[in-house]
Amino acid sequence: MTELAPPKRRRISLVLAGWIVVLLLGFGAAGYGLGTDFLDYRSYRVPGVAMSPTVKPGDSAVVRVRHGEVVHRGDLVVFDRGAFAHADSAGSSALRVVAVGGDVVACCTDGRLVVDGEPITETYLSQDAYAHDPHATTPYLTRLHEGTVFVLGDERGRARDSRVLGVVPLSAVTGFVVGTGSVLHPSPLARTNAFTDAGLPGTPYADETLTGVRWWVLGGAALSAAGLTGLIVAAVRSAGRRRTAAAGPPAR
Repeated sequence: MTELAPPKRRRISLVLAGWIVVLLLGFGAAGYGLGTDFLDYRSYRVPGVAMSPTVKPGDSAVVRVRHGEVVHRGDLVVFDRGAFAHADSAGSSALRVVAVGGDVVACCTDGRLVVDGEPITETYLSQDAYAHDPHATTPYLTRLHEGTVFVLGDERGRARDSRVLGVVPLSAVTGFVVGTGSVLHPSPLARTNAFTDAGLPGTPYADETLTGVRWWVLGGAALSAAGLTGLIVAAVRSAGRRRTAAAGPPAR
């Protein structure tokens, strides 16, 4: 009896394997972007005028979650408002750090904020009518303990901040405002050089991944779509060739 040869094991084609790799790379890139978005960024709807004109009322701010990073002068931070030394309300708030632990902060020398004896040229401040409100230049002098920050609004004439409510513990700072809009369509905020230009150490936080997240997601989606399309086309063509081969040569 003639033994039947075992059926040949079908091997996946190199073309099909290539498209599978493209598809997996696309899923990986998009997953990385979405994972970074979900784990490291939050949206924060700005409720008041305290940070105008840097962040206007009703703007959606993009917040990079703080994972223990050092907070420097000039950082625009989100924190638990209930953590003010003399809190007047609860919930999240966004204000600018102007002094950190060990600093002596005062107002005002020729109308300017003074930190450790250095007058600060704050180019980010609001210049509207409220900039000349007496509240904007109310005198104060505070020495900060370690582990605390002094926060002020850029709309100095209308903000309720550390001048009235006291310092904020670093532990209450939950994130850095790094842009406006959404994570996938952000408008990054420029960091200020006001404090380093005055000779004070510590460069404000700079987010290095905000604009990249969008391209990881969009690039991953494009790769996934290309990989899926190529995979389907390759599979259909491969199936067609197998059917043709199975039909055998045409009869004569």
